Amino acid sequence: MSLLKYGLLTVVSLLLPLSMQAQFMDYGSDPARFKWNIVKLPHYDLIYPQGTDSMAYRYALYLENAYPHVQKTIGKPMKATFPVILHPANMNSNGMVAWAPRRMELITTPSSDLGMQRWDKHLVLHESRHVFQTGKVMSGIFKPLYYIIGEQAAGVASFFLPTWFLEGDAVSTETGLSNGGRGRMPEFNMAYRAQMLGTDRFYSFDKWQLGSYKDYTGTYYALGYDMASYARQRYGADIWDKTTSRYTRNLLFAGSFKHFTGSGISRLYDDTFDYLRKEWEKLDSNTLPPTYLSPEAKSYTTYRYPQVLNDSTVIALKSSLKDINSLVSIRNGKEQRLTYIGNINSRLSFNNGCIYWTEITPGIRWAHENYSELKQYDLSTGRIITLTPRQRYLAPDIDKTGSLAAVSRPQIDGTNELVLLQLKDGKEIAAFRVPDNGFIKELTFGATNTVITVTVDDKGINLLELNTRSGTWRKLLQATSVNITSPVWNNDRLYFESGVNGTNNIYYLNPTDSLVYRATDARFGAFDPAFTPANDRLLYADYQAKGYRIASLPTDSMLHERADLSKPTPTPFAATLAAEEGYNLDTAQLTPVPFAPKRYYKGTHTFKIHSWAPFYYNVADALKAGADDLATLVKPGAMILSQNALNTATLQAGWYYSKGHHHGKLAFTYQGWFPVIDLSVDYGAKAFDMSWVKNDKGNETMKGQYTDRNLLEAQARIYLPFNLSKNDRIRGIQPALTYYVTNNRYQQIDSREYRNFQYILPEVRIYNYRRKAARDLLPRSGYQLRLQHLSSPFNSENYGSLYAARLTTYWPGFIRNQGLMLRFGYQYQALNGKALYLPEQLLESTRGYNYLYQTRQQWAVKGDYAFSICSPDVSLGALIYIRRLRANLFYDLTQNQANQQNGWTTQSSAGIDLVFDWNVLRMSYPLTTGVRLTQPIDYGRFQAEMLFSISF
Repeated sequence: MSLLKYGLLTVVSLLLPLSMQAQFMDYGSDPARFKWNIVKLPHYDLIYPQGTDSMAYRYALYLENAYPHVQKTIGKPMKATFPVILHPANMNSNGMVAWAPRRMELITTPSSDLGMQRWDKHLVLHESRHVFQTGKVMSGIFKPLYYIIGEQAAGVASFFLPTWFLEGDAVSTETGLSNGGRGRMPEFNMAYRAQMLGTDRFYSFDKWQLGSYKDYTGTYYALGYDMASYARQRYGADIWDKTTSRYTRNLLFAGSFKHFTGSGISRLYDDTFDYLRKEWEKLDSNTLPPTYLSPEAKSYTTYRYPQVLNDSTVIALKSSLKDINSLVSIRNGKEQRLTYIGNINSRLSFNNGCIYWTEITPGIRWAHENYSELKQYDLSTGRIITLTPRQRYLAPDIDKTGSLAAVSRPQIDGTNELVLLQLKDGKEIAAFRVPDNGFIKELTFGATNTVITVTVDDKGINLLELNTRSGTWRKLLQATSVNITSPVWNNDRLYFESGVNGTNNIYYLNPTDSLVYRATDARFGAFDPAFTPANDRLLYADYQAKGYRIASLPTDSMLHERADLSKPTPTPFAATLAAEEGYNLDTAQLTPVPFAPKRYYKGTHTFKIHSWAPFYYNVADALKAGADDLATLVKPGAMILSQNALNTATLQAGWYYSKGHHHGKLAFTYQGWFPVIDLSVDYGAKAFDMSWVKNDKGNETMKGQYTDRNLLEAQARIYLPFNLSKNDRIRGIQPALTYYVTNNRYQQIDSREYRNFQYILPEVRIYNYRRKAARDLLPRSGYQLRLQHLSSPFNSENYGSLYAARLTTYWPGFIRNQGLMLRFGYQYQALNGKALYLPEQLLESTRGYNYLYQTRQQWAVKGDYAFSICSPDVSLGALIYIRRLRANLFYDLTQNQANQQNGWTTQSSAGIDLVFDWNVLRMSYPLTTGVRLTQPIDYGRFQAEMLFSISF
């Protein structure tokens, strides 16, 4: 390997501290009451909560059967078994593969946005591909790096791999190896199709990939799928195998791709969408233009789930880049906001003057225990009520009488039920197991005493009808591999949305003959059907380049075109991918796997050393590094890192050399119990003694002297992170207790004894603020309150106690998405009869000044006004992409009284932060850089300092 490659690899390795969040992702922990099992499989170690064995076996079956096929087009199978952890109590359906420690974490609750494939199969195919991607790049020049820095090496190896490729290649895999996958769903590419055919401007590759605060740019999952799949279709199934193989020898992903194709990444983007334009133009049709009820927006705005209040008023869910989810009423084209809501995960349902939906609500403590609760908004009172707290309900629908709700309930153990609820008190009336344990992703009340469900099982999508009196199920339609959503029973027909003809449209099923007909001819997509009380108009959400609009179509002008759900219009690339893979997890005969679970004890698996390094950086410091810290972040030394599979314990231990002294460092966090415990110890440098001596005037004063003792600093902190978030508010309370001790000794003023300095800091933090929209720089409303009391009980002759209160408030700015933050602080130090000021600070210093430790009383007022200047979305070649330029005007005022006899002194300053949000080298990690200009008003000189942060 050339010296240039060695040098570049060394630089990237030293950038490890900047990628802490990507490297050591804390995905959260499960409830402490869970007991765990482990199954040793040929290629995986599957860890799961006890009581979920049947579900765990399905994951084991799919993981092992998919294993030899997932690697086919990427190569390099992993050599060591890979940990897989199942989280069944979390309702935020997702999965992820992390580098250090290497693991796959799967949230097993099916997504209500699920397509036509079982959630467990979808997760296995997608996340397994990430396992092989990571394993693949740990070869070539990166292979020796493992022995130097451990599993962190995978982060270095993946540093220059674009996110669009990693996620797009995984979507290609899930699509090619199954009957499902997002690549087979027209809505997956709808944003690109509408922008390309519905406007005169198609965005640049950088804008689609790296995002925008000005326009909606979809996700890099879809962009990556299109580009990765087109490359396979044009250059062969092994193009990414060859590209990544060469990348592991030269660190150049784009150059490696060009070596085999003669095409750069920008050219690949152009060729991909030139091809897709031709495919989409073949489908371009709009023979039934609707009337629009929602206003035309100037920027991307979404109106979904229309519910008819009366002949002139429609209620819908509205969201946009500039505002969070809200319920709105639309009357004669004019809009009125009803209320803001939280993290909705269902359609709306309207009955008897109330709107119903389900919403994900966090648990009070555990990241992997949360709920999906049934909510009710009463139009007459304007209040939101939680009807079913701490439940796992999805996809609600309300019967015609307004007294019953039907919901889907995926259980923690993997079983699925349809549940009937009494709306007056939220109590369960009956629960019905779903045939073949299918997952009900949506449902609707049908004819008398029936509920119709859209169910996903091993065969694909099913339409099932439950007789709620007899408890019997009936199949309305043979299983299909096309997506079906939004079922609505109207006028003895079942209406729903599907993309079977290559564009999402509204269809209906006639139960008498089981035939399906298409009702709309949307250009880009029609969703969420609803009907007026007179059944004379069909309402739906019509997708356009600027978002979804509520559309209206006379029912007598609907299409009645026969449709065959068994013969969907092929989506681009899917057939090619399937032919290249030659294996289908949905249709293959699966080979049983050995499944012998054993108890997995949390205590004996507290530590898992995964990484090390011949240098030292503090993980906690790296996560919050600013511009001033970068030069000193990495130090000479060595370290080891530990994080266990259940994310309950992390540890960093090491040695470093700083300012002429050797240090030993240990940091440990445990979050497996209800309280979180943080411990840290630093041993090194030299401790000092502070002694009382008399000065020239005969007055006693403190004088310090370094000793031969090695300095020891230790801190223990315990806190309770109560999460009380609800609706549109982020809320919580966090009591904490910190104990700090050092062997720096202070001589007591009376007894003349030397005592180690130590303090106890009880505190409580209370917060309540509104969720932020994509463009918001600060919350539009809310507060954070922090109360603290610091005392040094074993140094009471010298020190009193320090009390502090801090209040941060958030206010809307003059223009939407601008924000005002006002901070107030008061600090009091009990000095009566005490000899010294405490050498600790609780209030923040005034910008542009050093902190005033000599304080009896101090109060502070700080104001910040944050606003966006512009969002240019401009690229400088492949080097830089600038998303936003923003500013923050600030003014600080602090008044301090050193003691009771002195007057008040003032520190005040004003200034501005000028900040760029940008990306470098087309990497998805957003950078924030800028400058802070501060003018002290009372004394001191003008100052300029750099600002820097990076997000992963």
